[in-house]
Amino acid sequence: MKRILYILAIALSIIACTDDIDKSNRFTFTGETIADYLLNRSEKYSHFIYLLKRAEVFPLLQTYGQYTLFLPDNASVEKFVQEQDSIYHATKETSKFINTGITSPLIDELSDSMVNVIARMHLIERNYRTAEMGEGAIGKWNFNDRALVVSYKVIDERFYMMINNSAAIIGGDNDVENGIVHLIDRPIDPHYNTIASQLSEHSFFGIFNRAMAETGYASEVSLTLDENYVRGKDVHHTINLTPKQKYYKYTAFVETDEVFNANGIYSLDDLKAFAEKWYGSEERDNPKSPRNALYRFVAYHFVEGEIPYNRIVYSKSGTASDFDITYMPGNDLYNYYATMQGTLLKALQPLSTADGLDIYLNWSKRKIPYNFEMRKHTNVRVIGLTEFTQMDERYKDFVPNAGNGIIHPIDKILIYNEDEMVGNILDERMRFDLASLQPELSSNNIWQNTQAEIPIGYCKGIKTYDGECSGDYAVFGSTHMGDVVVLWHDFDNAFLLPPVPARTYEIRFSIMAGDDPRNRTSAKVQVYFDGKVCDNPVPKYAVSSDPEIGWVADADTYDNGVENDKQMRNRGWMKAPDTYGVTYGGQRMSARESPGYLRKIIHRQYLGAGEHWIRFRHIPPTNWEAFRVNVLYLDYIELVPLHIVSDPAKPEDRH
Repeated sequence: MKRILYILAIALSIIACTDDIDKSNRFTFTGETIADYLLNRSEKYSHFIYLLKRAEVFPLLQTYGQYTLFLPDNASVEKFVQEQDSIYHATKETSKFINTGITSPLIDELSDSMVNVIARMHLIERNYRTAEMGEGAIGKWNFNDRALVVSYKVIDERFYMMINNSAAIIGGDNDVENGIVHLIDRPIDPHYNTIASQLSEHSFFGIFNRAMAETGYASEVSLTLDENYVRGKDVHHTINLTPKQKYYKYTAFVETDEVFNANGIYSLDDLKAFAEKWYGSEERDNPKSPRNALYRFVAYHFVEGEIPYNRIVYSKSGTASDFDITYMPGNDLYNYYATMQGTLLKALQPLSTADGLDIYLNWSKRKIPYNFEMRKHTNVRVIGLTEFTQMDERYKDFVPNAGNGIIHPIDKILIYNEDEMVGNILDERMRFDLASLQPELSSNNIWQNTQAEIPIGYCKGIKTYDGECSGDYAVFGSTHMGDVVVLWHDFDNAFLLPPVPARTYEIRFSIMAGDDPRNRTSAKVQVYFDGKVCDNPVPKYAVSSDPEIGWVADADTYDNGVENDKQMRNRGWMKAPDTYGVTYGGQRMSARESPGYLRKIIHRQYLGAGEHWIRFRHIPPTNWEAFRVNVLYLDYIELVPLHIVSDPAKPEDRH
């Protein structure tokens, strides 16, 4: 029944949050700016006007930008400040001190830093109507460089859209000249805890918190801001697209005590015994060692980078997006993440099945797992915030987002088992978006539809050699999963591959192509794997109809492209998959149907322990033609277990 209410809440909340009982604050478009809107109602919002002015952001709201403001009234601001002051003083002399940053119940005695935090928490530099804010993080960060997380809740028998599970929208979508104002019932709590501190505030994560304390793992997820990062100027653009900051953030997938209890785990000792069952007894007396079983257990629950619920897999955000072009109905959505254990985690939304509403970790393709004991630890469901807060009274005030990351509750115990990964979960063609492999991008809100020129050294998973203009430039658009890395001019860059299970793989990468010979240029790309040259250089801008490639549309063949696939493979090329859509020649089609997208087979290699790098070096043309392409578009890399491409009885599918 709770599950039905959860789904119903999502369906009806948009209507509820824009049709509130506070009818006096609803109005049609009048030409007011946000600043005018506030000043014309100063008797009700004077406290927030005061905060905005002290934070020196009020003048922005008089300009013709586009902003979203979440606006609490005077009574709720007063109550919030008094509550935070009470929490501060009540815990000040205790072992569980909570530094709220507010040490006085008077608004005009707030520190400058706290005024900045509160005021900027409520502003986003872009319009967001309620219909565009589905469950999960709002696309653009607020003025504090923080994600605001949307969920839904029933309050007094009405559905409300919640911001950070603390502030309810009680009057949404008030259009003004330079943005949108959403009225909220209380200020949004900043929650500037680290992710470890945020976990420790919730007693229902008690056993996991004790494991964190025992292993000292809080120190591994404590970074927040790179103080040494200095924003430089763009190399390739006149406007500054380089990231403003370099934040460190983390994502945690965590079991509640109830999940542990259901598996016979009631104490830290029980969890230690469970962890040793799966990870062995090495360094048993040293829980802070990365080889200790409990340490390994905890580490597998963390991923570098901030991954909100609605971005765990590529998904639609808002009323219209690249997702509408890219997604081909009936296909599963997935992603892979390198965990802080140094192993891989797979996330999947199985839209091809009846379970497609949910997102799962380590989805089992087999009805009976390869390792029978793993049946309790595959298909681990990530529980959305709306559902989780309705599951138990103790969970109702859970806030998932911390100052340096985000927490996702899960419904089973999450473990890594190499046999299960090799024989089942990762026994597949793995397709990794190069951008999604860089946690620095998700940590700094560089996502789909965001353009950012990434400076040299920003991403630890990208090495830059001595190319003349070899800084990385990341641009995100309609591609396999909404993002593509673009290497500029005389590039020479290497990318760290994810920690896949040890075995032999065929390695491929995506490449932009075309069918117009006028686009041909003699520029090439030399590919290296772990420092060794991989075959001959690849055309920088491949012409798919060239005899060396031999792309022919399936519709122009007698056997729907079966023989053409074989011929292209013999030349080291493949058509793009049919599982994502593109726009080519003004028409939407699957990537496989388009001559503008190819895959290049570059190498077969055993990938064992340690780091593995794939490098792309630009080889300039002998002369510059009238038409030239100065960039290399890199979307994804495929790592395919050799048996999948070498079994004549079961050839690889087109997905």
